[in-house]
Amino acid sequence: RRLNVYIELSEQMHLPFATDVELKEHAERCHAFDHENDFFKIDLIICMGGDGTLLHVSSIFQKSCPPVLSFSMGSLGFLTPFDFKYHEKILNEVIAGNVAVLLRTRLKCSIVKGLKRQSSSSASLLSTSSDDTTNEETNKNSNKDDKISHLALNEVVIDRGPNSYLSNLDLYINDRFITKVQGDGLIVSTPSGSTAYAMAAGSSMVHPNVPAMVICPICPHSLSFRPIVVPAGIELKVKVSEDTRLTAWLSVDGRNRHELHQQDSVHITTSVYPVPSICRFDQLGDWFESLADILHWNLRKAQGGLGGSESPERDVQLNEDQTNDSSSTETTQSST
Repeated sequence: RRLNVYIELSEQMHLPFATDVELKEHAERCHAFDHENDFFKIDLIICMGGDGTLLHVSSIFQKSCPPVLSFSMGSLGFLTPFDFKYHEKILNEVIAGNVAVLLRTRLKCSIVKGLKRQSSSSASLLSTSSDDTTNEETNKNSNKDDKISHLALNEVVIDRGPNSYLSNLDLYINDRFITKVQGDGLIVSTPSGSTAYAMAAGSSMVHPNVPAMVICPICPHSLSFRPIVVPAGIELKVKVSEDTRLTAWLSVDGRNRHELHQQDSVHITTSVYPVPSICRFDQLGDWFESLADILHWNLRKAQGGLGGSESPERDVQLNEDQTNDSSSTETTQSST
């Protein structure tokens, strides 16, 4: 098809273009991906790895993201439904357009520093810098630091980090105070991320098509603080409380760690830039198959009948085992 292929530089360096005849033939169409200038050239992303590889793709495309075709070559593969053994057939189907696409919601989180820290930092900068040009440069840098933002495909986590004390966070929804979080931290998850860290922390699993956000505490020091699901159109604000003993830490999809001080806050909303994921079957079938095959959802031994006997499949298996045992015993006796 004479397609141009863009490969991340770290991966392209390990490809054997010099020794592999087939690769050498197509080397002119394999380019190193430039993170600044090549975004508009990408029509399809092929992701080969596990769920972490797809999260890496999301971190690269922090605005509009092309459709993603994910091959499972990792350890879990909940978000990567395709088997690489059939990659040629799958690619033909994708290029022909005979596939379904699931729009996976992302969260936009922005870090806002507290007013006290902003005023103190700007005052210290003005007092220590005598040159006007230096003042302008430092003020620009401080403004950049005050407007850090990331897109999360799975979750935004605010936790206590390496500190030994409980994290102390204030939770607001649409500027209305909701509750105080005292525990190891708080998870704000997308529906796609509800089967990741949030699930491990006791949250409900939400289908990726549901327009929602999941708020899940991490080891709360309360018997009644349960995870909740809120609409996608709201704005969450998580602020480090004034009476907190130590700082808190922010992470986005397990990376991009930032330290949060007193009065610092994190604003979380639903992003307008989802990740279009190509489905193996359809939007419902992929999710339920992953629940059953990968997470073994509702896997349980079947209940026996009223007669007290076990299931027919179990009885058949027991009869086969007894027959095999008796035959092996007869063989042993005859040999002796």
